[in-house]
Amino acid sequence: MKYEKKRELPRNKIVNAFIEVSKKKGVEGVTVSDIIKKAQINRSTFYRHYTDKLDLEEQIEDQIIGEIKTANSDLKETDNTELGAGARVFIYRFLTVIENNQPVLEVMISENGDIRFPIKLLKFFSEMVASTTNVFAHDMSSKDKKLFSAFNASTALGIVVFWIHHFDEYDKDYVYNFLMTREY
Repeated sequence: MKYEKKRELPRNKIVNAFIEVSKKKGVEGVTVSDIIKKAQINRSTFYRHYTDKLDLEEQIEDQIIGEIKTANSDLKETDNTELGAGARVFIYRFLTVIENNQPVLEVMISENGDIRFPIKLLKFFSEMVASTTNVFAHDMSSKDKKLFSAFNASTALGIVVFWIHHFDEYDKDYVYNFLMTREY
């Protein structure tokens, strides 16, 4: 347990340094040298945790996607009669993941970010919606399920992009209540 906490400290320093430098230089312009200088660590410390800058980016992205997967895991197991309640729980958990990762997402999904990440998120959201749709939409055609997944994935990404760039104006509860009380 102590070892894991000790190991997390340099990782957090590296990620925070990466985000700070990316705000100024853009993700593409950041070098490992920039990161280690900002984090005030040795080069070997960086390479103990990541193989290169791309590995750092992918681990950051995968961690966020993993947290969203965890938030969604209960929804797949929800009984059809409790689907509305399950969806509300998932949406609140999903927004919590976004809230907790806002500084990272704000950089990664911006003009200074990595174009691959929003595309990766969109694909992930589409697959997640498709797998959840299979639970409750048995009578929906395969063609309609694909379109439904694309629509909802785009909506999820749109909410994320909007909120992370307007974070000071909208808190999580406001966004949640807006999503839960709208008639579409």
